[in-house]
Amino acid sequence: MAALFRDARGVEYESVPLPTHEVTDAVPLAARIVSKRTPTRTIPVYGGTDGAELAHQPRGHRRHWNDAQWIAFKEHQQLEVELLQHDEPVATAMVIKKKNATGG
Repeated sequence: MAALFRDARGVEYESVPLPTHEVTDAVPLAARIVSKRTPTRTIPVYGGTDGAELAHQPRGHRRHWNDAQWIAFKEHQQLEVELLQHDEPVATAMVIKKKNATGG
């Protein structure tokens, strides 16, 4: 008689003898795949010279960049540094008044 196993949902499983010529590891019934080795989506290499877009590209794409793209990327980085150094706080106030029923 084969042993029956029941999980938390009430589903029953029969014990099946494993082939003796295979090496197997025990895996719990509640096991889940937590990661995959292959990326799910590949991003095509960007061909333009927009510095902001180049800054958002993956680091692996940098080996495919030409000289114009590297110059645009470095200019964008320098501009960002300058903007952060000269960034002054801006104060904003907004007053909202409710109109009363008489229109005034």
